[in-house]
Amino acid sequence: VVVSGATGRVGKLVVDRLLQNDENVVALSRDPASAELPPHPNLTILPYEASSLTHPCQLIHCADSDAELPELTATFPRNRLFSRPLTVPSIVMLSSAAVTRPSWSASKASRLAGAHDIPIVRLNPGGILGKKVAAEAALRRSRVPYAIVRPVGLKDSWPGGRPVFSQGDVAVGRTNPGDLAKVLVDALKEPHATYKTFEMMTLTGYQAPRSLSRPLAALSRDGRRRRKADEGYAILQQLLPGEEQDATKLEMGRSYEAVDSGVVKAREPLAEPTEREKAVAKSVEVD
Repeated sequence: VVVSGATGRVGKLVVDRLLQNDENVVALSRDPASAELPPHPNLTILPYEASSLTHPCQLIHCADSDAELPELTATFPRNRLFSRPLTVPSIVMLSSAAVTRPSWSASKASRLAGAHDIPIVRLNPGGILGKKVAAEAALRRSRVPYAIVRPVGLKDSWPGGRPVFSQGDVAVGRTNPGDLAKVLVDALKEPHATYKTFEMMTLTGYQAPRSLSRPLAALSRDGRRRRKADEGYAILQQLLPGEEQDATKLEMGRSYEAVDSGVVKAREPLAEPTEREKAVAKSVEVD
């Protein structure tokens, strides 16, 4: 796995998590000689340029600058757009929430003021949001299988928790950098992340899911629209207690935590109520 921007704030966390997963990592740095990355037998540090890539398996793009991204992208094989069977992403790009908001119409900005009248949009330092949205568009046009992750505000002191995904670029909040690094790494193995752009925030006080497959599967691929009810459903399903995040596995009178731990057996989809459930239901007093 190749990591661009490997010595940056999030890049270091991504490299560390990949090494924990026993992956072979190529870290790209503008100054390899001074790169502050601990030595590791699975880690190679190379200059941040396309010539450093010969036959990369996958790339996590964490660099603040996207100037080299087209050259990096050119080293990957192209797929027919939205080809099937769906493959895992070749490139996972770290972008940012709010990238589209400077171009919103006045009416949309007024209607969604809580997502538009915020510091990053008002100030847009160095035109960073426009640069990121342009880099996203270039990656989509490349026909390389991709996933684009747009975190809301990164804050080191924000406690870790559950990553919550949304689409439409209206998310506002905070993201734990460690949670973000895990999502970027885990997305490499998730076919349901491919050809999708999504926002991310950290919901503290909730367990992280055992797998990102279910919440990612509920998201739309780029260029496809969903009904508003489906969008709301996809978000609210991520707020379920427990790690499985699947209410269909819960019998009446059981808890999400008990199902997670294996103390009770998970319900099979569309299963008829058990005798125990019927007894519990009969014991409920209704005024």
